[in-house]
Amino acid sequence: MDIHPQYTFDKNGHAVGVFIPIEEWEELAQNLHIDIPQWQKDALDVELNAIDTNPDYLLKWEDVRKQFLA
Repeated sequence: MDIHPQYTFDKNGHAVGVFIPIEEWEELAQNLHIDIPQWQKDALDVELNAIDTNPDYLLKWEDVRKQFLA
């Protein structure tokens, strides 16, 4: 598989980003398979259950934003 990335640079010439054509990304994504460990799946199930049983479990964006802007 050939990948032809294109780089973006800051004003000092340091690479700060990379662009991969979508066709190459899709091929890469197909070949890349990551198994999620069971303990991570279990942790996600706990969090999703907490959200389902108590909608107030999540913070509202407005409240989070206020904390950072205060």
